[in-house]
Amino acid sequence: MSESDTAESKAYDPKQVEGKWREYWLAKKIGKWDETASRAENFVIDTPPPTISGHLHMGHIYSYTQTDVIARFMRMAGKNVFYPMGWDDNGLPTERLVEKLRGIRAADMPREEFIRICHEVVNESEKDYRALFQGIGLSVDWDQEYQTIDENSRKLSQMSVLDLFQKGELYRQPQPTLWDVADQTALAQAEVAEKEMPGTMWQIPFMTDDGKEVVIATTRPELLGACAALMVSPKFSHLVGQKVTTPLYGVEVPVIADEKVDPEKGTGAVMCCTFGDVTDIEWWKTYKLPTRVIIDRLGRNTGMPEFGRDDWKSKNPAVSQETIEALRGLKVNAAKTKIVEVLRSKNLIRGEEAVQRMVPCAERSGAALEIIVTSQWLVRVLDKKDALIEQGRKIKWYPEYMRVRFEQWTENLKWDWVVSRQRYFGVPLPFWYSRRTGEEGKIIAADLSQLPVNPLVDSPKGYMREEVIPDTDVLDTWATSSITPQLSSRSITDKLYLDAKRHAKLYPAHLRPQAHEIIRTWAFYTILKSYLHEGTLPWETIALSGWCLAEDRTKMSKSKGTAIRPEDMLEENSADVIRYWTATSRLGLDTAFDRNIFKIGRKLQNKLWNAARFVNLQLQGVVPQFPTLATANAAVTAPLDRWISTRLTETIAAATEHFKSYDYADALRVTEEFFWKDFCDNYLELVKTRAYDETGSDSAGQASARTTLYFVLDAVLRLFAPVMPYLTEELYSILYADLWKKSGSIHARGQWPKTGDYISDPCSLIEGSNVVELLAAVRKAKSNANVSIKTESTRFVVIGINGLTVSAQRDLAAAAMTPLPEFSPVAVDEGLTTVAGEGKLIVQLALKQTEAA
Repeated sequence: MSESDTAESKAYDPKQVEGKWREYWLAKKIGKWDETASRAENFVIDTPPPTISGHLHMGHIYSYTQTDVIARFMRMAGKNVFYPMGWDDNGLPTERLVEKLRGIRAADMPREEFIRICHEVVNESEKDYRALFQGIGLSVDWDQEYQTIDENSRKLSQMSVLDLFQKGELYRQPQPTLWDVADQTALAQAEVAEKEMPGTMWQIPFMTDDGKEVVIATTRPELLGACAALMVSPKFSHLVGQKVTTPLYGVEVPVIADEKVDPEKGTGAVMCCTFGDVTDIEWWKTYKLPTRVIIDRLGRNTGMPEFGRDDWKSKNPAVSQETIEALRGLKVNAAKTKIVEVLRSKNLIRGEEAVQRMVPCAERSGAALEIIVTSQWLVRVLDKKDALIEQGRKIKWYPEYMRVRFEQWTENLKWDWVVSRQRYFGVPLPFWYSRRTGEEGKIIAADLSQLPVNPLVDSPKGYMREEVIPDTDVLDTWATSSITPQLSSRSITDKLYLDAKRHAKLYPAHLRPQAHEIIRTWAFYTILKSYLHEGTLPWETIALSGWCLAEDRTKMSKSKGTAIRPEDMLEENSADVIRYWTATSRLGLDTAFDRNIFKIGRKLQNKLWNAARFVNLQLQGVVPQFPTLATANAAVTAPLDRWISTRLTETIAAATEHFKSYDYADALRVTEEFFWKDFCDNYLELVKTRAYDETGSDSAGQASARTTLYFVLDAVLRLFAPVMPYLTEELYSILYADLWKKSGSIHARGQWPKTGDYISDPCSLIEGSNVVELLAAVRKAKSNANVSIKTESTRFVVIGINGLTVSAQRDLAAAAMTPLPEFSPVAVDEGLTTVAGEGKLIVQLALKQTEAA
């Protein structure tokens, strides 16, 4: 142990220290996974690959650091930790970033050129992401880095597609699709955000054959031309089975009763259009209604080219054609305005009122969605809801109540999973469609030996280029990120693999860390894929982080000025302090950005540094000749030394159990309580005189103190290491240089303190607790008397216990600056200052006369 390093370094310089250790960890590959170890030794983390869509925000730092704290503990606890980093660098979010940064539009340039530019941009962005994650101290194995668009990922994603296709779980057909008119692609249900928007509810009359009005209520009159039926509540039961005629278009539609029509909402009669919402689709399927498409992929009125067919004829062709021409080519909102104008001009509006309505919008683009018929690839989900809920119940959820979100989402699914996207930068769907005579339109799947395949460039085995039409769609990015466990194991099944031995070691994973808002996407899809591919779980445990909120507890927002750049925070604060802030928040809970927590973190950082310097000075270069404190049992004789060791053993046990259940916040809490209250506030004060004894009058007591200080500080540093890796590495390398050289790092595998390495003496807890209570009472007495804590006293009376060991009395008297205590069954009435302790004890002091503090 070296005195000079900490003795000369009066203040801790985190910037210099963190830069040094960051380079060391990367060079020495401290986080490297040992691929030769057995499956039983592994702890496999299914790290979330961040989306390459701009800059990382504080939420990334918040959640990824929490995962790293767990990873560091597991590694120190002896596990062979597999902790990869991937980049989710394809799909709509990345395309939008590229278009924004380069000022281009994918639709305006050759597809391959746009894809080439996308690769350039994501590689640049990933450098920035990587630097930030390394700066915050993530102990990732950077040799296990991947992209969701790299060759292996494309190959494995296409393997997944082919496996599902062969099993009949992936199918293609034309059907109503959630369509984003802004990004020109189909979306899955999980990518929809419901937004409340102002609207108008219009009441519009339909006519019966005998000339009576049936007034319907609608917020979407622009869909009148697509009306396929009139759906009514029981109060219109007399009309059921009849037909009514739509206004302006003059089309007869059936009247159908359905319990989904709310008699208290609007007029109790609504139109079923193809398609205004999900309920329209359900009615369309249930009652086998005709499909009447009037909105195209750009969100414009089509001009209804199929109008006039046998099941879509007008009783008044002249008026209907006039309406069709008035709306032709108009976008939805303009068409709504126009048709209301036409209805009003013909006195066909019976009422209107302002309403607030929920509008399904694209989560990414924010555009209101339309439902149009397109041909898409879908994964079967709806017939597996019960099975998926059962799979979810086999997983350990932290916190447990988050499982309810998964189950509710699964129960309420109304669509199979649309996995095809009409975009550019993604994993191509490995299919072609035959042009050969007699098999026109036949789906041709790629051969496994061709993967990864690009149907726009390659041809299927056995076919010439001119004999096929390539599928131009790409996979939804969730279809790739939903196999992140398999991307790490490099296999889809025991028959579809790149590395079967690796798959056996890494799959299923032990832990999936992720944010709670993507339970419906990433968690759900990953559970689904693992179930469909191998009938297994993707991981044993899922740990869900909350959101990082602004200081006013609202979502961080650039426009409101409440967003905080992680780079700025790392410039203002040490990485350890930021990590401390993240580790104080619990799984599943949203946490506001709180600068006060940063202050507490800096205080802890400085206290650790100063406490280490203090202990180093007390030890004066002496290294105990024992491998552990437990083996020094005979040498550690002083009751207070045995007390602090026992408290340390309790703390290690508690912190370990908290970490095992991923409760890093409580692991930190119990460690802090021990460090601040037991070690710093009490033990260091109580033992310093005996440890520093220059007289040699108590050599056994001095050796006991120094041995205890040496081992307890060592354990304290290791307990704090997962949260404050930089500071603890610095102190450990200086104060415990020989041990550090052997392990290579305080963060090395097996470095977590074990309870069996420390003295556990339950009897010492009673005496130690009594001494701590008495010291606190003395301090309180001096505070009440408004004198300095260093003020000596001429008498010290203790009421409530019969006595203490001589060693404990001496330590107490030295720390309290009192004579040795007298023990009395009752208080002595001699004008002494009297103070009750926090427990059963009372102290009385005769303070020396001195100036007030």
